[in-house]
Amino acid sequence: MIERKNEFAQGAIAAVLSAAALVGSLYINEALEFRDTFIPGTVINGVDASGLTVSEMEEVLGDYGLILKFRDGKDLAVSNDEIDYHYVSDGKLDALMQQQNPYLWGAGLFRKNSHEINEKKEYSKEKLLAILNAAPQMNESNMIAPEDAHLDYVDGTFTVIPEVEGTTLDPELVRSTVITAVDKEIGSVDLGNTEGIYSYPEIRKDDEDLGEEAEQLNELAGGRVVYKLPGGATKVLDGPILKDWLEVDDEGDYYRDDDVWNACIKDFVKELADEVDTVYKEHAFTTHDGDEIIVPGKGYYGYRIEKTQEADQLWEELDENEQLEREPVYRRTEAAEPDDNHGFGSSYVEVDLSKQHLWIYENGEVVLETDVVSGLNDKEHRTPAGAYFAYDKKRDTVLRGDKQDDGEWGYETPVDYWIRLTDTGIGLHDANWRYSFGGNIWKWNGSHGCVNIPPKVMPTIYELVYENMPVVVHYGDTQ
Repeated sequence: MIERKNEFAQGAIAAVLSAAALVGSLYINEALEFRDTFIPGTVINGVDASGLTVSEMEEVLGDYGLILKFRDGKDLAVSNDEIDYHYVSDGKLDALMQQQNPYLWGAGLFRKNSHEINEKKEYSKEKLLAILNAAPQMNESNMIAPEDAHLDYVDGTFTVIPEVEGTTLDPELVRSTVITAVDKEIGSVDLGNTEGIYSYPEIRKDDEDLGEEAEQLNELAGGRVVYKLPGGATKVLDGPILKDWLEVDDEGDYYRDDDVWNACIKDFVKELADEVDTVYKEHAFTTHDGDEIIVPGKGYYGYRIEKTQEADQLWEELDENEQLEREPVYRRTEAAEPDDNHGFGSSYVEVDLSKQHLWIYENGEVVLETDVVSGLNDKEHRTPAGAYFAYDKKRDTVLRGDKQDDGEWGYETPVDYWIRLTDTGIGLHDANWRYSFGGNIWKWNGSHGCVNIPPKVMPTIYELVYENMPVVVHYGDTQ
């Protein structure tokens, strides 16, 4: 029994010794692996060098890259290879390798052995500057200048437009900043947050004066009127114009001077009328024969703005800061849009004095025509050509000429039907004293200026011609 115990003990000892020998052999073999590499736990300048050769460690120490962040959000990456960045060996890594005891590699598993050595790095500044100079952000033609926050008129409101930071930078300062960063091995540089690199706007959207100016203008000049004009045109009166009508005090604040404001409104309405009014202006017209002629600007046909009423209405609208679209206040308007028979539409009266003939059109069709006799062909009685409205229709009236020196009327002529064309007494009426019409009668036996109509036709004309119906009187190609 004792012999068996001894045999067991001897076997156990032999097994332990055998295992120890195996572990020792493995440890020594591992130590041999560290003859050319740094043992575990070796830290050089903060870098874990474990298992690295001197050459590999030099590569690690020479590994460098730079990220440049521009304001436009685009980054520029510069690698060590692009600028020949590398570690310059001075033998210190070799010395550390020689000093270490590879058989103590196991201790490094439990504690670190740190070393600090001086590092020397070299790179090509020429290549670095070439990379910088090639960056689009460094090209002056690509730079966007900063813009101050400012007021603009947007959708009927004076609005603060935020500043624009821009991308204008100082290339020389960028170059010096980047060289310093590489020299110090700084891995990332945010140029947008580096003082002095970029230009900045001086006024920003939260500027108090800018906000107060917007508030004042919207209160004093916040109205907007879009005028709908003939032919689909428009004319706009809004903030940018109204702003110039305001006064500015010594504090730089806007205010409205009623006298100045009123004068500006009247000037604007006059300008509007000058653009729109066609009364007493020449009119294009297509005759019954299809000829395009120009009718003299003698008649009261066309657009005419009622300037006093328009000015009064505009004052009230601007005072309430209304924003609206409307037509001007008219005293007269044309019968149709300018592209519809030059504004005369499809229902009108045409009198061709060269042919001594009259036509009435309804919806583009001739519904009546007749010969007529117009004013005697002399300076005093010749019927004036022009574009007119038919107005002041009367039955059974007396036409009278100018009063003479003796107080008597120049003439008194009763007529059954009368349609006035001018405020000087020119119109259409029946002439029961005439037995023939048309031809050249007007040249030797014409009227005092009115257009004489055959009595049998005049009642129908009186019914067909409504008040404000356009009446075009012309001499055709001879006028």
